[in-house]
Parts: sequence; structure tokens; C-alpha cells
Amino acid sequence: MSKVFGGAIINWLFSHSEEKMKMDDKITTLEEDNQKLLNQVSELEKKVEKLLEDQISNKEEQKSLNLIVREYKSRFGTIKPSINLDSGIVGITDEDANVFHHLVSLNGGNEFNKDQVNAIRFDMKTHLRIIAGAGSGKTQTICAKAAYLVLKEKVRQRSIVMCTFSAKAKQEMEERVTEFLGGNSQIGVLTFHGWFQKEYNSLIQKYPHLESYGIAGEVPKKNSEEENHEQILNRLIKQFSLYNFDKYEDKNIKDRISYWRNMGYTDSDIISFIERHFDDKEILKERQLSVVFSEMLSELEKIKRETRVINFDDMLFNLKCVLENDSNALKMMQSKYKYIFIDEFQDINPLQKQVIELICPPDSKGSAANSTKLIIVGDDDQSIYFFRGAEPRYIKEFDTQYNQTSIELMTNYRSIAPVVHVGNTLITNNQHDRIQKSMVPHKNNKGDCYVKVFHDEQQEASWIAKQVLKLAVAEKPFQDQIGKPNFTETIMLYPNKNQLKSMIIALQEKRIPFVTKADDDLLGVFGINFFKQTFNQMMDIINAETRELEMEFYKKFIINICSYYYISFAKSTSFVSSNANCYPDKIAEFICSSNKYIKQSEAMPIKKVFEGIKTFMTTNDLDIKSFVSWLVKTPKVKKDLIDEEKDWLLKEIDNVNTLQELINKYKIAVKLKEDMSDRLREYNNNNYNALCLLTIHSSKGLGYKNVFVKGIYKNSLPDYRAVEKNTVDLQPLIEQASPPTTMEEQRRLMYVAFTRAKENLYVTYPRAVNDKPTIVSQFINESNIEVIV
Repeated sequence: MSKVFGGAIINWLFSHSEEKMKMDDKITTLEEDNQKLLNQVSELEKKVEKLLEDQISNKEEQKSLNLIVREYKSRFGTIKPSINLDSGIVGITDEDANVFHHLVSLNGGNEFNKDQVNAIRFDMKTHLRIIAGAGSGKTQTICAKAAYLVLKEKVRQRSIVMCTFSAKAKQEMEERVTEFLGGNSQIGVLTFHGWFQKEYNSLIQKYPHLESYGIAGEVPKKNSEEENHEQILNRLIKQFSLYNFDKYEDKNIKDRISYWRNMGYTDSDIISFIERHFDDKEILKERQLSVVFSEMLSELEKIKRETRVINFDDMLFNLKCVLENDSNALKMMQSKYKYIFIDEFQDINPLQKQVIELICPPDSKGSAANSTKLIIVGDDDQSIYFFRGAEPRYIKEFDTQYNQTSIELMTNYRSIAPVVHVGNTLITNNQHDRIQKSMVPHKNNKGDCYVKVFHDEQQEASWIAKQVLKLAVAEKPFQDQIGKPNFTETIMLYPNKNQLKSMIIALQEKRIPFVTKADDDLLGVFGINFFKQTFNQMMDIINAETRELEMEFYKKFIINICSYYYISFAKSTSFVSSNANCYPDKIAEFICSSNKYIKQSEAMPIKKVFEGIKTFMTTNDLDIKSFVSWLVKTPKVKKDLIDEEKDWLLKEIDNVNTLQELINKYKIAVKLKEDMSDRLREYNNNNYNALCLLTIHSSKGLGYKNVFVKGIYKNSLPDYRAVEKNTVDLQPLIEQASPPTTMEEQRRLMYVAFTRAKENLYVTYPRAVNDKPTIVSQFINESNIEVIV
């Protein structure tokens, strides 16, 4: 047998052997195990790949979240834990537990929250700044703080003074403090005017020689026969021939002086401002305005000293004069009080701030600590009185002037969550002009919060009236008026008087009772400054009892018309001094020759107007439509009158056929204004069931269940004059007593309007006013509020 054949036999025998079969089985098993391992490796690789993808996704998500958080912080700020070391929780065994039990029982059983407790307990080793947002319970907190100082810290009551701005806020604070102290309080609660006047009178009583600083006296009571400050000033304006400056750029002398005083400026400051900004305007014909104004101020001071007549600005300025000039008086005031509370600190003006700094000097920069401690409370987001000197920076920069601790009250107990959120979203657009913070809503209940858009003002006003009535019917009855709608839970806010007329008409049509401030806003077009003045002069001519008086009023009318052509008071007064000049052709010639920008072709229309006025003096009749159409085209009126007011006036005049019809409308408006004072008094005493109509400025500090904010479009809110604060040089405007309207303050005004609402907020605007399209207010978009068409 060959070797080859033998090998094949052996291989065949081996392949069928038991050992070979076992080896094959083992190989198969190993291959299967290997495949399983390979599958597991594949699965693990997939998982690793998925984890890597998730990690990348998480990183992207984290990055996105970080951006959102940074954006949120940059817009809303961070709600920080209280700086105070106290936990803010009152334990049953805390030594002040019974004091808090007493305070809570007199607070309607409402517990104080953590931040409120920390503010009340604060040990006053430094001054205290309480940043209290809208609806955060600031009044109850600071009143409880004052009571805590007496009840727990045993502070003498007369060493505490609490200061606020309005008589209403003073009364509320006084009542709360008295209640917390068991019905008997000796803590002084006063307005700034009342407090400063009280201290001044006390000082001059103790040291009579101090009367040489400031002006001792009293503000005459209303309806007093005694000549008041305004009457004295008006007499001097006439005596010194300052009538032209009294009307310059629609700012009268009384308001200019008041503004300058509240900015803390002295007479010499005022004269330097006039010299710098007005002497070159040729307001007076032969003398420098600054020289004449200085003489007038000296005479004003002399008369006030002799008659002992002052105004409200003097009540503030007097104390400043004494404290700046007498060291004994200053020491006495600096040691009189241990704690000074100042409410609504964002509304403080420079004069008030200067006096506070004299009584309690700034101590942040290494100077000796004050024995007197300030407790200020306010919200920079609600600073809306820049036109009278208040600025949010005073509360913002308090920490740079005083060694202080800040505590924030950021829980809003007033408004529903959607209202709080639109307020937060809107006000963050003032990023560079506020303390970063964000309110947190306490309420969980639902309500309306939206913007409603209408075709025109009439449709807007009609819807508001219907909605007001619907809400009033659903309310619980007012007092014992069962079955009658209750309007007292609702308020309508408006930015300016242009919004009021259509609303009053709609309310009268629906027979809805209403109240509002009894001011010129109620007069409709008769409240427009230039038209009010011109119309009143025409009424003086009609009502003149003698020919001499009629001629005197006619001359005033001519002077007024000349001012609309930028002709100085001195020049026009000189012109009308001769009766021979008071004829239409002479007047037309004088106006055209006195203003180089007036073309001779305009002489004929002017002559025709005055021919109509001469006929009017005989017949008491006038083509009122032609007259007003001409009046709104005069240079100064054309420059100063905004389009909306011009269109409103022309539309109103177009609806009357005779002057007598217009006079009848005026009488109705005057009667409404006169009756309103009595209605408003009853409403404020909770004795009159009516809808309240208020300007947004007047609504600060109030809260209503239902709030309507009417007429929110560009040039209404924000106002047509509004400018970004950082785009203007403020100081020259302040020196001219003409502070600008800033976009930042207009935004704060909108924020105040929003945050008056407890349960329902309705913001409205028309697509067109006087048949002209409106521009949507930027505040609508900035607040991200829902819009319903």
C-alpha cells in the first residue's frame, strides 16, 4: 500500500473519531461566543457613541441655558438673599416673638414675609435702604418697623420722625403706626412741607434772630381776603413789565421760580441762569432781563417779609437757609432725631435732599458715623416726577453716600402674575437707568391682562364704557345700593387730557357716574393753553361793563395775538398805548413790519380777522370757524400746537355754527368742572359710587381691582416730546427750568399704570385719531403683553 493511500486512510479514520467531533463542537462554541462578544462590543460602541452625542447635546443645552440665565439676569437682575444675618423666620421662642405676634394681630392677621421681617428686625448699626417694588407692602413694613423700635428696642417715640409726600400717605402712615402702638403714638408723621415748616418755626421761636434767614410767615388759606404769594407775584410781573417772559415758551414765571427753588437754587443762581440763557433773547426792549428779574425778586422778598406771606416752596427753602447759616441751629437739628424714615424716596427733589443731608450728613467716605440713622424706602422704577426735580439716581446712589444696608421687598401682593410679568418685562428696557431687580407675584388667581385695539377713539371709549358696566354689574353692591352696579372697584387711567373727551361722552351716553380731578382737563378744547387764553379774552370783551373796560380787554387781545407772531410784550404794549393804532389796518401793518419773517401778503388776512373782531365787539357774533382756522396758522401756535390737538380743536369748532353755540359748550364744561369738586370729595370719603378717571401720574400709590389704560400710542405714551436721556445735555435745560421728558421716565409711567391692577388690566388704543393713523407705542412690544384686535 502506498504511503499516499495510507495517509488518506488515517485521515478518514481520524475525521470520524470521537476526538475530532469534540474539537469541532468546541470550535463552534468558540465561534458563537466570539460572535456574541463582537455583538456586545458593537452594542457598547453604539452606547458610547450615543453618550458622546448626549454629552455634546447637553453641552449645547447647558450653553443655551447659560445664555438664557445671563440674559435674564441682565434684564431682570438677581433676587438676592437678604444681607441681614437674620433668617427672617420668627420662632416661638425668639425674644421678639411676642412683639411680632402683637404686630401681626394688628396687621389683619397677615404674617410678614422673610424680607419684611428682616427689615423690621434690622439692628440699625447702619442706615437702611429698603427697595420696595410695587404692591410689596412697604407701608405696613415701615410702620411696623417704627413700632418695633418703640416696643422692642425701647426707643423714645419723639426721637422718631416719619416723612412722606402727600397728605393722604401721611394719614395712612399715621393711622397704621398709631394702631401698631395700641392707639397712642407720639411719633411724628408729617409731609416734607409740614415737617420742614414745623422745624423752622420751632427754631425761630427759640432763636428769634434766625428770622433773618428765610422768610417767616404762613401760606394764606384758600378763599382768604389776604393777598397770596401768586397774587403778589402777578402784581410784580405787571409792575416790572415781565409779561413777555411770563409767557415765554409756555412756561410762566411762577412755575420757573418754583422749579428753580425745588432744585435748591438761590436767587443769585437764578439770576445767573437768566443772564446765561435769556438775556440774548431780547425779551425786554431796553433793559437786560436778568437785571429786571433781580429787581423783581428783591421786591418780592421785601413784600413777603413785610406781609409775612409765603408759599409752599418757602416752607422747604426756609429751613435750608437757617441750617446753612447758623451752626447752633444745625447742631440742634442733627441731635434731635435718632431715626428718620423717608417714604417714596425716589420722589425726593434736590432741595429736600439738601436739607436731609444737612440734618444727617453723608457718612460713607470715612467721616464720623451719624448718631441719626436714615430709613429710606422707595422704588426707582416708580420715579415719575423729573419735571419737578425728582430722579431715580437719588435712591440708586444712596449706597455711595451713606454707610448703609439694603433690603429688597420683591413680592407683589397686589397684582396677578400676568400683570407682574408684563411689568417686569417692560421695565427691564431701562437697563442703564435702574437698580436690577424683578418682582415675584404672590397671587395665583386668574384675570384679564391684554391690549385691545380699536378703529377709532369713539369705538375705544364705547368698549371701555360697556366693559366697565359689565364688571360693575358683577361686583358686590356698594354699601346699601342693592341691585345697582358697583363702579368703585374700577379706574380708568389716561396719559393726557386728549384721551378724556371721548371717554366722558361714552360714559354720559351709558349714564355711568364718574369722578376725576376738577382741573382744566375737564374743559376739553377750552383747556388747550393758547385757545383757553384767547377764548377767555374774548369772553372778557363780551362781559365788559363799560366802554373803557372793553377797550382795555381789546388791547390785551391785540397784545396776545402779537405774541403769536413773536412780537415782544414791550413792543406790542407800546403800540396799543395809542387808541389810534387799534384799527385792523394799523394792526396788520404793525404785525407784518415787526416780524421780518412775515410776508406783506399776510397783512390782508390779519386785517380781515381784526375787522371780524371789531364787528364782534358790537354784535357779540363772530365767524368762529374762520377765526380758529386762522389762529392755528399763526407762527407760535403752529410751532407749539401738536397735530393731535390742532385736529381735535378744528373738529370741535367744525361742529358748532355760531360763537354762541361755542359759549354754551364752554358753560357746560365749566359747570362739569365746578360740580366735580363736590363729587370727588364724596368719592374720596367712600360715599359716592362712581368710576374714577385719573391721569397716570395721579394714580401712583393706588390699587384697583380693574384697571383700564386708555390711549396708549406713540405721541401719547410715550409723549411726543420724549427723548432718550443719554442723548441730551440736561444741565442747560435744567438751568432754563425746562427739564426734558425722557423716554426712560415715560417707560416708568407705563410701568406704574400696569402695576395699579389687582385682577384685570385692559390697555387700549385706537388705530386712528381725528381720522389720522396712530403709530403703535413701543411700550406695547416691550412689555410682550397679549394684543387682541
